[in-house]
Amino acid sequence: MNLIELNRALRQLRLGGIAAVLEMRLHQAQVESMAPIDLISCLVSDELTRRGDRLLERRRKQAQFRDPQKTSITSTSPSTPR
Repeated sequence: MNLIELNRALRQLRLGGIAAVLEMRLHQAQVESMAPIDLISCLVSDELTRRGDRLLERRRKQAQFRDPQKTSITSTSPSTPR
């Protein structure tokens, strides 16, 4: 299996985080003479980080936080009539 087929398979398995950094990590493994388990560990760690970041971003969007720059302090003042 060549690199293109491997990237396609990783994306099909929904491992886009690994697919995104695969070439960089393979180069790093060659330069640093990494053990195979270390390479796999780095790839899995990258995938977990990507998934965590995407989950956090999705939750932030769902929370619909107000933009603090658009909200003035006077609009939340208790002395303002409602």
